[in-house]
Amino acid sequence: MTSIAVMLGQVLHREVLKPRIVNVRVIQQVYDQRLHMFFPEPKDFKVFEDKVKVNHGDIVKIEQLPEKLSVEVEHEIVEVVFPMGRTVDPLTGKRCRGMKFIDEDSRKEESKRVAEMKEWKDYPL
Repeated sequence: MTSIAVMLGQVLHREVLKPRIVNVRVIQQVYDQRLHMFFPEPKDFKVFEDKVKVNHGDIVKIEQLPEKLSVEVEHEIVEVVFPMGRTVDPLTGKRCRGMKFIDEDSRKEESKRVAEMKEWKDYPL
């Protein structure tokens, strides 16, 4: 298999004993000679987290280091492409929930209304 310099992947978890090492899963397309089709094949990498801080579930761009840090670690995180929980459309820059855009004005009004709500005193719980 050829070495790929830049890849996109999802952060799985952080190493317990090495907190600056993160496991990232990259989906690579592998060609099947008999069926003449590409199939997704997940591959996990141990990646060095130096300048960019990431959380579990973030989609990150990783690239190969000029020299290996250890036997297992040969990539580093370049940037967070899509942070987990803050889905933003890359073309418009608007936040979205599923396939619909979130209207920021109505979102602020709704948060004010929820903050002003009173608790029910006789609520049976």
